[in-house]
Amino acid sequence: MRAEIAGLREHDQGFTLVELLVYMVLAIVVLTIVGGILINSLRVESQIRDATSAADATQLAAQSLGRGIRNASAIHVSQPDTDSILVRTRSIDSQAAGEWFCNAWYVGADGGLRWTTSPSAISATPTSTEVDAWLLLVEGVEPSGVGPLFILDADERSLSVAFSVKNGDGSPILLSTTMVSRQPIPSTGRVTAPCF
Repeated sequence: MRAEIAGLREHDQGFTLVELLVYMVLAIVVLTIVGGILINSLRVESQIRDATSAADATQLAAQSLGRGIRNASAIHVSQPDTDSILVRTRSIDSQAAGEWFCNAWYVGADGGLRWTTSPSAISATPTSTEVDAWLLLVEGVEPSGVGPLFILDADERSLSVAFSVKNGDGSPILLSTTMVSRQPIPSTGRVTAPCF
């Protein structure tokens, strides 16, 4: 019986303190490497999410402006105050009856591009309360260069757009294009009523 107990003791000695310390150091090294990879992956995922969100919002703003300008019979750009710019259009819907309505896009000091539509005139100097009720298309709008965000060309049929949208910690998303109205000018001349 003593021989059996002695044999069990030889096989059941466990780990020494040195072996446990070596295993713990190896585990810490492996966990540090895996943790670093995980943290880096989360950081990259956040940057990609910010870039995608900014690109989607910029594309939404471009589509809204593009649709409004393409269907506009008249375009008007004004600056209600030093920190804002307003684009208003008189547009026709895509229905067979073709009813006219007014669109407006407003960029204020907060950098938000907002849009609204109305069957009647939209004020050239909207109040902050009115603008806050408009649909926010994109935040973080800034001029892409030294010029204004919107420039109405001399023909008053095309609008040059140049701005960038903040993209978290990444490079800003640039929107720079010229949008042209497809509506013919009536033989009676430019019609702005009832929009402006």
